Amino acid sequence: MKYMKWVTTGTVLIMIVCSILLGLSQVQAPNTAGLHAPLDAFSAERAMTKVKQIAQEPHPIMTEEHDQVRDYLKDELESLELTPELQWGMVNSKYYSSKGVVENIITRIPGANNSRAVMIAAHYDSVVTSPGAADDASGIAAMLETIRAIRESGPLQNDLILLMTDGEEMGLLGAQEFIQEHPWAKDVGVVLNFEARGNQGPSLMFETSDGNGWLIKEFIDATPYPLANSLLSDAYKLLPNDTDFTVFRDGGMAGLNFAFGMGLDAYHTELDTPENLDQRSLQHHGEYMLSLTRHFGNLNLINIVEEDYIYFNAVRNWMVHYPQSWAIGLALIGILSFIITIWHGMRRNQLRLKGMIGGFLVSLLSIAVVGIVITLVWWGFQSVVSQKQYEHIVMDLSASFPYLIGLFLIMALVIYLLNQWVLRRVQAFNLWAGILCLWLLFAIASSIFLPGGSYLFVWPLLFSIIGFNLSFYLHAGHWRWAAALFAVPAFLLFAPICYILLMMLTLNAASVLFVLFTFAFTIIFPVLSSNRPVSSKSYVKNSYDYEERSNSGL
Repeated sequence: MKYMKWVTTGTVLIMIVCSILLGLSQVQAPNTAGLHAPLDAFSAERAMTKVKQIAQEPHPIMTEEHDQVRDYLKDELESLELTPELQWGMVNSKYYSSKGVVENIITRIPGANNSRAVMIAAHYDSVVTSPGAADDASGIAAMLETIRAIRESGPLQNDLILLMTDGEEMGLLGAQEFIQEHPWAKDVGVVLNFEARGNQGPSLMFETSDGNGWLIKEFIDATPYPLANSLLSDAYKLLPNDTDFTVFRDGGMAGLNFAFGMGLDAYHTELDTPENLDQRSLQHHGEYMLSLTRHFGNLNLINIVEEDYIYFNAVRNWMVHYPQSWAIGLALIGILSFIITIWHGMRRNQLRLKGMIGGFLVSLLSIAVVGIVITLVWWGFQSVVSQKQYEHIVMDLSASFPYLIGLFLIMALVIYLLNQWVLRRVQAFNLWAGILCLWLLFAIASSIFLPGGSYLFVWPLLFSIIGFNLSFYLHAGHWRWAAALFAVPAFLLFAPICYILLMMLTLNAASVLFVLFTFAFTIIFPVLSSNRPVSSKSYVKNSYDYEERSNSGL
């Protein structure tokens, strides 16, 4: 018996680890294409030659280095047989208390049968402190390589506008000047904007315009390595952060916004050099840019606004998407399924109200205790290291990794101690029902207030409910297999989100991250409970024995 227990525990642990790794596997950039890649394909190595020319020195607006980059880009566009124009303007930012003189570089490639134009946008200025290889020479270089590849494969149906904005780092000045003053702004059907907040990692489609249903469906169809989810898009709209896409979106343009965000220690620093730029990130930018430009360039771009969609990567490059209006319906299905499950469990004498309340409170207690402990530990750590050391640890992901593992071990220890003290006092099925009640509340709340993120709660809830009902019919310890198997969707969905949030927020937000981690892990707490459920058959045989055993816990 003890041997079988260890086998079960080990197998369940392997299932959890494999599902987490499978979830994380989608958060990666594609391999780099070399100099000898087909001429009609995107090559990061070819684009890197442009990055090296653009990002030799910091080149903020109104500097000599800026003018050198401007002239280089004009020459590159002319070498592609294009006719670039400079849009000059003195701009007072609507978004920040800043102003400056900008020189946007703009050109247009006529299509064979234009409906509305596709516009690719990236900014060519940098901050004073950085050469800007990633931010945003990567976007500009990808644009040049994309145009070269499109020239190789033939014309598009729609016009293609190339906008190299100026003064983005000073307050989105160039994008504002284009929207307000340039006649081509009204011709844009779809805009694709490219940014960076670091110098490595996969490129994430992290923001869309409103009414994105059509865009999302076409994005998924056209992109070979899609990485996106509606939770981040909805959450980003609540943050004060801005890119040029903010100006385009506010100007009524439909479109998609892309960025890679690992390697935060290079963001706006002297480390943002061509030598430190991960070419796989550049390749991912380029794969998006080329595939979507070709795709949208051959579609009718009139009346493309549809209902917002919920979308997310399920496994690797397979994306699930459905209308946002389904969120409430799925939450209602969750409510009905939960009620039926509770009725089912009580009818089979497997659940008690007191025990379910206990399970609900135990899950909340676990999340709260982990949050408090991680906050205290991380606060204590900050107090014993210098500010310089701390900034290096949180900004460099490789330096953060050992501390992240340490915090995971602390989380695991807290959960283990809670299991020894609290979880074993709650009968496993009661614990499971209480935890599903917590997930149900989050599914309902997110469906109402953050529908783009509702998928993160509703789908693990529904799968776990299926496993719960199946478990009523399984004997001995076999129900643990169902509990673990039907918890897999939770780890598949939470693993990439937690990793992306770690990239964006760093360990500065350790307590928030580990509260989210613990919430995800609550779905397997029933497996950890040593207070096993009683089979309905044994209850029917001897209800008195059941009551005696139940009195020892919830």
